[in-house]
Amino acid sequence: MGNFYICPTPIGNLKDISERLENTLSEVDIVYAEDTRVAKKLLSHLNLKKEVHSYFKGNEKEKISEILNLLNKDKSIAMISDAGTPLISDPGNMLIKELIKEKIQIVSIPGPSSVLVALTLSGFDIDKFTFFGFVPKAGRERSYFYKTISELAHPLVCFTSPKRLKKDLEDFVKNNLENQVVVCRELTKKFESIYRGNAQELLNDIPTEEYRGEITLVIDKTKNKSAIDINIEELAKKLIMYEVPKREIAKIISSLNNEKVNKIYDSIKNL
Repeated sequence: MGNFYICPTPIGNLKDISERLENTLSEVDIVYAEDTRVAKKLLSHLNLKKEVHSYFKGNEKEKISEILNLLNKDKSIAMISDAGTPLISDPGNMLIKELIKEKIQIVSIPGPSSVLVALTLSGFDIDKFTFFGFVPKAGRERSYFYKTISELAHPLVCFTSPKRLKKDLEDFVKNNLENQVVVCRELTKKFESIYRGNAQELLNDIPTEEYRGEITLVIDKTKNKSAIDINIEELAKKLIMYEVPKREIAKIISSLNNEKVNKIYDSIKNL
């Protein structure tokens, strides 16, 4: 039985190719990719000649049986994305479920992710965060997206198209959302640029020529709706009267005002 490797590829800078990724791609028999042209360019950069097959949303079901047959013939297979980590807003989840069901060895190689790069550049508190995928284009899904933003208790990271970025920001303004937003453009590439501010400030600051390339957004929590205004000491004393453990009290208060549990616990432990 062959092994299946999930292989993240650079999100822009080819110097981010790890030694482990290069070794894995050199050792596998077959590579599956969403865009075979992009995959062949990467393999050419590494001076590797491999059999490359397509795997995208439109052929996902038929490719699963093909991959299972190859693995049963002791072929080792790598899945790569056009950029970043496979399966993140990319096809592949159906396949992984089948491989798990068939008890096939799956190896995930750590590597580049625009989600994590953007989060670490944001300057927001990212102990907790939500990943939303692509900003919905229209309809109920788009309405739900902006409703989610209006109630954010922690940062949210998502992708959008450069063609839709301006409209996305304009809809922030229309929905009276004043969250701080970080627009990360062309991450790790030569012309990487980062813009910060609320939606209106970003509409004023981002030049027209910057509405292109790969875009990742990080949206900070909604400050005026992320916490309930409570008197921590007063509430803690009332709960202590009912013999609720202080660690549990800290968790309860944290769920109400989004303060860190340990910080709340330190403030009430001597009550």
